Amino acid sequence: MRWIYVAILVLLMGCGGSLSEEQRKQMREAREQQTIKKVTEAELTQEAFDRGKEIIDLIEKNPNQSDSIAQNHHVIIRWIDPSSPDATELERQVIDAYLNSAIMGNAVSDNVQKLGTDSLLYSKPVVTELPDGSVQVKGLWNVKMSKKYLVLGMDKK
Repeated sequence: MRWIYVAILVLLMGCGGSLSEEQRKQMREAREQQTIKKVTEAELTQEAFDRGKEIIDLIEKNPNQSDSIAQNHHVIIRWIDPSSPDATELERQVIDAYLNSAIMGNAVSDNVQKLGTDSLLYSKPVVTELPDGSVQVKGLWNVKMSKKYLVLGMDKK
């Protein structure tokens, strides 16, 4: 008698569980997001550097689409000029470092910095070379990226 109940239960379970292709794809993606990935700080920093460079290149090609680029890449993009009053403390420190570096005659280049425990900040200065050979910092692009989306994006490469 027990076997009949087990057979009926198996038959009912087998008949009622069909998923569409889209539902299977969503389940697969959700499962991939839940897997544990080991990423070193160096790999994460390199990914942030590469992704930030890619995003700024997109913005320079399509300046009117920065909001949609930010939304598609899950980042926050800001333009900061040296006299910007709405810059955060970290942004102020970064732009001051670029200005001091330019005054000293050192090369200024883009970089990545940690923002707390869950974000990274990619900064790219926009400079012009003056006739006397010195460099003037016009401002900088900041791209704030979540570590979560950086790690998730590493799988797609």
